[in-house]
Amino acid sequence: MMSSFFSNVSAVSNDIALHYGISLHWFLVIYLSSYIPFYFGYFLILYGTTRHLNFRDVLRFRLKNQLHWTTYSMWGLIIHLFGRLMPYVYILYFSRGLPFWVYLLISSIALLSVSLILKRLGNHKKAGEHRKDSVTTMKRERIVDHDETERLWEIYNKTFEKVNRFSPCRQSLDREHFMEVLHDTTVAKYLLVHTNAGIIGIGLITNDFKNTPWISSEYFQFHYPESFEKRHIYYFMGLAIDERHRGQHYSLTLIEHIIDDLPHHAILGFDHSGNVNPMLHHFTKVVKQARSIERTHLDRQHYHIVKRV
Repeated sequence: MMSSFFSNVSAVSNDIALHYGISLHWFLVIYLSSYIPFYFGYFLILYGTTRHLNFRDVLRFRLKNQLHWTTYSMWGLIIHLFGRLMPYVYILYFSRGLPFWVYLLISSIALLSVSLILKRLGNHKKAGEHRKDSVTTMKRERIVDHDETERLWEIYNKTFEKVNRFSPCRQSLDREHFMEVLHDTTVAKYLLVHTNAGIIGIGLITNDFKNTPWISSEYFQFHYPESFEKRHIYYFMGLAIDERHRGQHYSLTLIEHIIDDLPHHAILGFDHSGNVNPMLHHFTKVVKQARSIERTHLDRQHYHIVKRV
């Protein structure tokens, strides 16, 4: 029965190929070959959008706000669509006597695919231009204006108030110490200023270990004596973005500006909660300076409780 079924399929296929002037053998070669760009494009899309994810986060479906549309993703989409269209293009251009609706359907699929790619490219370009034009980064040594300090505390506090509920180690400064930092010239303040919304973000770094009492200056003095002597060891004290402007790569823009402002061969230390921000250290792989910097994992801190029952 199976042989009879395949014989009928082969006969029908040969009749269709003969009637419409299509080489069945060439069609099968092109169709099977299309699997290569079809699935390779899929691979590039997945690789481009998830390449900065930790494997454990993928398994746990911690994907929110972690997927990024990159050049790999764009080329993956183009290659994938090319593979998808290969058999249809062959039928469209090398067959004869096909019904008009077949030509219309194949042409519509091709035009729709191209228009989606162009639209995506246009949106990506506009988004980049919008971010570039609408936000500027400025460095301030001291901030004393009442309205500015209140605005910055609002951004900072709203960023970390939820974060502190998920980690036993406090992730931010309290109001009193935050205000002291804004007045302290030994802490560099990097502000993100939106043309319409005003201040929307702040980043804090220092090369004075008195501002980071939870960090061992002896460690850095012992391991990096030359940099320590030159005061070229900086510590990242925090970054906060207004909640209405998150998800637009502004934090990355701010970090890149800070890195550009560091002296050559400077060391920038930072710490973060593994529970709250397990992916934070991957910023070293996505900033524009990624090829000229290297990250070293120093330590891991564990927190425990003992409950007597």
